[in-house]
Amino acid sequence: MTACIQSVAMFGTELWWEGTEKRGMIGRANELQLLVNQQVRATTGCFQTTNLGVLSMESGLRPAATQLENRQLRFGPRLLSLLQGNQAREVVGASSKIGKRLTTTLSYMERMESMVLLEDPETFNAEVIQAEEEEAEKEAAKERPGLVMFTDGSQLEDCAAGYAVAWKTGQTWKGIKTHMGYNQEAYDTECTAFARAIESASR
Repeated sequence: MTACIQSVAMFGTELWWEGTEKRGMIGRANELQLLVNQQVRATTGCFQTTNLGVLSMESGLRPAATQLENRQLRFGPRLLSLLQGNQAREVVGASSKIGKRLTTTLSYMERMESMVLLEDPETFNAEVIQAEEEEAEKEAAKERPGLVMFTDGSQLEDCAAGYAVAWKTGQTWKGIKTHMGYNQEAYDTECTAFARAIESASR
């Protein structure tokens, strides 16, 4: 829903969304909210009389106005994270209407979570191997120095999604398995499993 429908429906909203306080914005947000309402009903399969707030929480789909605000908040830092010399960086702080709006948005840092842009990404001193089940069994049998972790994420036919992380300490195998609900894709589970492995390895 989020990747295929909402990303298309809200494409470019960062350029015209000015917040719920501005004239004409509420009407546009309400139009997108009708789409979100259809999504939450289709995702949960509940009756049309079911409370939309409950459906929104159950489906994990946020209200349209909240999504529009978040897209606006992410737009400025995304432009500033571009390489030096990219003209798109100059939009933030420009005298144009959108430039002033992005500058104002970024100045409200006391009202939002702080954002840190890393100039140089941290190095990840590890080898990442992607393999199917048969090949993974062969890789697991190999002896390697240091910590070796195995991750897997998947989505079943009933849309249930989850991931698992396993590693060996001496002669003992340890692991983590987590159910992620019914509104995640296989890609989400793989990424979450990888992030959880890194988190566990850093402890």
